[in-house]
Amino acid sequence: MAPLVILLVLLLSSTTTSSSKRIQPKFSAIFYFGDSILDTGNNNHIPTVALANHVPYGRDFPGKKPTGRFSNGRLLPDLLNERLQLKEFSPPFLDKKLSSNDIMTGVNFASAGSGFDDQTSQLSNTLPMSKQVDLFKDYLSRLRDIVGDKEASRIVANSLIFISSGTNDFSHYYRSSKRRKMDINDYQDVILRTAQGYVKEIFDLGGRQFCLAGLPPFGCTPIQITLSKDPDRACVDEQNWDAQVYNSKLRKLLPTLQGSLHGSKIVYIDAYKALMEIIEDHTKYGTFVINTRIMANLLLW
Repeated sequence: MAPLVILLVLLLSSTTTSSSKRIQPKFSAIFYFGDSILDTGNNNHIPTVALANHVPYGRDFPGKKPTGRFSNGRLLPDLLNERLQLKEFSPPFLDKKLSSNDIMTGVNFASAGSGFDDQTSQLSNTLPMSKQVDLFKDYLSRLRDIVGDKEASRIVANSLIFISSGTNDFSHYYRSSKRRKMDINDYQDVILRTAQGYVKEIFDLGGRQFCLAGLPPFGCTPIQITLSKDPDRACVDEQNWDAQVYNSKLRKLLPTLQGSLHGSKIVYIDAYKALMEIIEDHTKYGTFVINTRIMANLLLW
């Protein structure tokens, strides 16, 4: 879970804390949109093959059982929610057992195997970003029923919108017919325009504070290394370079996007740098067999 902890530290580095022992919540709620990095169990509730409701997943999670998280333990949403003292875990929105407090303090819409591109979700029948935003609209209706229109607007305006997606889009791009029809630079621009559209849509629904994660070094994920057929199982440098180019474009886009959305604040999370640090200095984080363990929590879906 070290990569996720680093992302957590990066996010919180600019926040202010009280001098008292108890940290006052900086946000009224947190909402998560994305893929397996953030999905805390939504895929358990849809007919998909992208599931983590079986062993060995969850062996280090409280209760030592799989929950639908693509991890041995907790994910970034759980760690962030706990760090900001909103609640211990990040509940999936599709969980029918959600409490009123869960609704009021934020839920999780992420779906493993999804992307910004709707076509990415078609093979595994997961929830693309478009569907996740539709679920957010359903959520808003439930929230208003609980607290009323005025309080619902306040909660959403003071919440954090956390988005981490795109990895699966590019993973699928390299294996699809799109690669013959569109070069990587053009596809990057398509994904960026799509991502920008979803940020604007969530803004129009009341969100004001956004955190967007860049792409990780997905050329180092097990599936991409296996498909490269490299006997040394080295990272795919070309794909890592593509991720860096995309991230550079995203970073340049965000100030303009923030300026066009009056009252918004958009923060970029450098997932690439954080994870490359672990890959390049893995023993520092307690990982010794890098080819089989270091990327275990990334892009299984």
